[in-house]
Amino acid sequence: MVGAGAVENAWQPVIRALQPGFTDPLDGDGAYCALARSVYLARFYATWKGSEAEEKKAWAAKYLNEIKQSIATALRADQKAGLLRTRKELLAILHKFIFSEIHQSVLISANWDTVVDQEINRLGESNYPKPGSDIKTLHIHGSIDEPTGLYLPSEVVREAYRTEEEDLAMGNLHGSIWQTIEQCHICVVYGLSLDPLDAELSQTLVAGWSNPNLQEVIIINPSHEKVANRAKFMLDERYPAKITGYHPAALDKPVIYKMP
Repeated sequence: MVGAGAVENAWQPVIRALQPGFTDPLDGDGAYCALARSVYLARFYATWKGSEAEEKKAWAAKYLNEIKQSIATALRADQKAGLLRTRKELLAILHKFIFSEIHQSVLISANWDTVVDQEINRLGESNYPKPGSDIKTLHIHGSIDEPTGLYLPSEVVREAYRTEEEDLAMGNLHGSIWQTIEQCHICVVYGLSLDPLDAELSQTLVAGWSNPNLQEVIIINPSHEKVANRAKFMLDERYPAKITGYHPAALDKPVIYKMP
């Protein structure tokens, strides 16, 4: 599983897409807050009661869609220009935890861009089911390939401003992701903070990790102690798994946080 921490300049195109709406310079936190507030406003107007209810709901859907289209356009431009790129430690992480054995792998990305998935499959070093195979990718928060399906901060599967078809598609995606995690013996979490405010991601992991197959959760993050502590609360006590932390620059120095 990868998050924005696996990609250099991950938030820069998002900030650029949002900046025209603000006088003061935005940073990553500011962009995150602005997007979460936009979701709140869309929810508010989508459930508006009164004579203009349908107009408000239509406006809410259009408003968020325009934001998503702008973000996707900026991400695609920076990705094409090579401004978005994987961090230098990715290759070492892949060789240590993914490519070093012959086993089936799946990439679950919380990123809207497709930088990590493209780089992994460009390397072509996966050994399953045969050498050179691609690794399947599931974008839990949507991807730039389908801008209307981007998940903004604080969005969930069911939203009043979406159509039933959109809710069903997103629900099926999340269901397939937790069912995929449920089959994993080892889960590598790289550049993903497991933000406690991302309740839907947390619940997806709780559902996926609540199984006897899981043997180890590997956290690769400069702040791996904090992320590992969050992961502890998502594990099922009936199936205790080992949690191991690594700093991206010190993959030879594991820190054990929890043992079966």
